[in-house]
Amino acid sequence: MAPRTLLLDWLGRRLTPAAFDWLKERCDQISGGAPDKTFFLAFGQALRHAGKAPFAPSPAEQAAAVSAHPGWDLSDWSRSDAARAAVLLSLPPGPMAVETVLRLHQSADLGEHVALVRALFLLPDAQALMHLAREAIRSNMRDVFAAMSQRNPYPAEHCDEIAWNQMVVKCLFVDLPLGTIIGLDRRVNPALAGMIVDLAKERKAAKRFLSPEAWRCVAPFAGEFGPETKTLILGE
Repeated sequence: MAPRTLLLDWLGRRLTPAAFDWLKERCDQISGGAPDKTFFLAFGQALRHAGKAPFAPSPAEQAAAVSAHPGWDLSDWSRSDAARAAVLLSLPPGPMAVETVLRLHQSADLGEHVALVRALFLLPDAQALMHLAREAIRSNMRDVFAAMSQRNPYPAEHCDEIAWNQMVVKCLFVDLPLGTIIGLDRRVNPALAGMIVDLAKERKAAKRFLSPEAWRCVAPFAGEFGPETKTLILGE
């Protein structure tokens, strides 16, 4: 089932009839080619209609999400995130949709930015929006960075090695877990391992230590850095 269809089905079980009717009408208008103003207003007003409550997927809903897009994890989503994702997915795909999403990014508030980043991987033109992913990785807003780095399949699917490595190392800097980075073990690489070893040395000199999770990124290449590397990372 298409992600937009799933989202609307799930939200129909959670929202009041009036709120769901509002959302469905706006999504239909947008998919039918309504002016951009309709899209921007719907995206902004989704919070008022859907609310901030956690989405709290059932096991069946989470399984359906993964079937629709591998790695789609609804654990951190709110109802307004889901409503905004449905609005985004109602845009007719193509260059105009990319331009519209880029303009949305420029004017989005924090909550809108988080919702956009969380849903980015679902968009048909996801690769064309790589600029937004890079901005989220560089963001000083922890919530935005977490929305991109945690339980989000976009980086593993679309980020080049430079952006990927930057994201993983930044998670260590800001104390976000590595275990919730989708595709972490598949995308470990020698350059990332070297960056983490260098960071571990800096931390040790400052009498600070990295999360033991960092070893997952270094272990496949530990032989390149010497026998003391495991002790350096794990503090054993």
